[in-house]
Amino acid sequence: MLRKYPDLPSSFPVLNPRTIPHTAYLGFCISHFLLANLPQAHHQPKNLSILLTKSIHFPLILAINMNRTTPNPNPDSFHTMLKESIDRFFIEYRKGSTDFSNFTCIFSRLLQNLPDPPLEIVWFYAALTFRTTEFTAGNSSNQVLLAKDLFQLLVSCSSSCNAVKKIAVLAPVIYELHSAVSEGKNLTKEIESLVEVIVSYISICSGSNFCENEEFRALDSCFMDLIRVWVVEKLGESCKLGEELRVFFPLVCDGILEGITDCEGCEVGYLAGIVMSHTFLLRLCLKFRLGISRAELETELRGSAIQTVTAFRSYHFIDTILRMLLEPVLSVISLLNSEEEFILREILYDTAIMAEYSFLGPQKGNHLPDGRLKNLATTWLFVADSAIRFLWKNGKQTKVFSYVQAFTASCLPSQLIKWIMSLPGMQSKTSTPNVSNPIALISEFLHYLCTYVFSPHLSEV
Repeated sequence: MLRKYPDLPSSFPVLNPRTIPHTAYLGFCISHFLLANLPQAHHQPKNLSILLTKSIHFPLILAINMNRTTPNPNPDSFHTMLKESIDRFFIEYRKGSTDFSNFTCIFSRLLQNLPDPPLEIVWFYAALTFRTTEFTAGNSSNQVLLAKDLFQLLVSCSSSCNAVKKIAVLAPVIYELHSAVSEGKNLTKEIESLVEVIVSYISICSGSNFCENEEFRALDSCFMDLIRVWVVEKLGESCKLGEELRVFFPLVCDGILEGITDCEGCEVGYLAGIVMSHTFLLRLCLKFRLGISRAELETELRGSAIQTVTAFRSYHFIDTILRMLLEPVLSVISLLNSEEEFILREILYDTAIMAEYSFLGPQKGNHLPDGRLKNLATTWLFVADSAIRFLWKNGKQTKVFSYVQAFTASCLPSQLIKWIMSLPGMQSKTSTPNVSNPIALISEFLHYLCTYVFSPHLSEV
C-alpha cells in the first residue's frame, strides 16, 4: 500500500514527495507531526515560480552522483560555488530584486543529490526560499506562519544529517521568532507554541549520540557571509565585523559570539550550543508574558528551565549558559526589563547549580577532547561562587545552604580534583583539595595551580 504523506506548505513547492528522497521527506513528516497542534493560519502564500536558468554552477550539479549513499563531493567545490552565489545574491539584492527562484532551483537540485548536505548550503537555499516567499506573500503580518514554514523546510533539508547539524541548522528560525517578539507583534501564543515544538525537536535530536567528528568540525569561511544574507534587510550589505552576529544572535553575549569568529573556524557543535541556548532563553523570556503572579512565574520558569537542561544534554549548551552567567548582565535586555532579568538570573543560577551533569562524563558515552570537561568544571566553579554571592547580597542566606549542598554533591568538582592530582609532582606536594564550598575550592585550586606552575616538574610536561 502506498504511504500517504501530508501536503507540503504551498510556500515551498520545490519540496514534494515526487521529487525528493524518502529520507528528506521523513524529516518533513516529523516536523509536520510536531506542528499538528499549532494554531492554523488562514494566510496562504502564493506558489513560487521555479525557473531553471543557465548558471556557471550547473556543470557541478550535473557532475554530482545521483546516488545519495555516496560521499559528498570535494568541499572546496562547494566553497567556490557558495562564495560566488552569495556575491551574486548581493548584486541582485542591490538591484532591488525580490525573486531569487533561479538560485533556488539550482540549490534545490544540489540538496536532493547530497547524502549529507553541508549546513552552509542548507542555510543559503533556505534564505533564498524564505526571502522570495516573504515578498511573494506580500510581507505577511503573520511572521509566525512564515517561521513555521521555514522550520519545516530546514528540518526537511537536514533530515539525513547527524543530530548536531540538525540542531545547528535551526538558527534562522530562532532569529525570525525573536524578531517577531522584539517588534512587539501580538502573536505571543503562536510564537510560544512554535518554540515549544522546536524545543521538542531539539530534545529528540539530543537523545541521539552526537557524532564527535561532526560536532567539532569547523564551518566554512563563508559562514559569516551567510549570516549577512539573513540580516541584510536590517543592516544592509556593509556592516562592522561582529554586528551581524549581535543581530542574528541577540540573546547571546559578546564573549560567546567571539567564538564564532575564532581564527580556527566555528565548530558545528559550538553553533548548535548557541542555537540551543538561544531557544532556551527565548522560551523562558516568553513566560514573562503569561500575565501570572511572580510566585507562579518563578515556578513555571524553574520547571521549564530544569526540563530543558535535562532534555538537551549537550556540553556546548551547558558551557554557553554557564559562561553567560559570568556576565554582569544577561543579554536579554531586548525582551526583559531589569527586574525581569534579575528574576531570570536567579532561576538560571538555580538550574546551573542544581542540575545533574553526569551525562557529560565518558561513562555516558561522551568523550570530550582537549580537557573540555575540565574547562566546563572550572567555569561551573566560578558560576557557583557567583551564585552564592548573588544570594547573599540579596538577603537569601537560607537558600545559600542548599547551593552549598548541591555543590558538594555535584560530580564536577571531582573532575577538577582529579585533574589537579594528576599533574606531574602534585601528589607528593598536596593533599586532596577541600570540596566543602566553591570559595574554598577556588582558593585551593589557584594555590595548586601556582604550586604546579613554579614546580620543577613543569619541564617534564
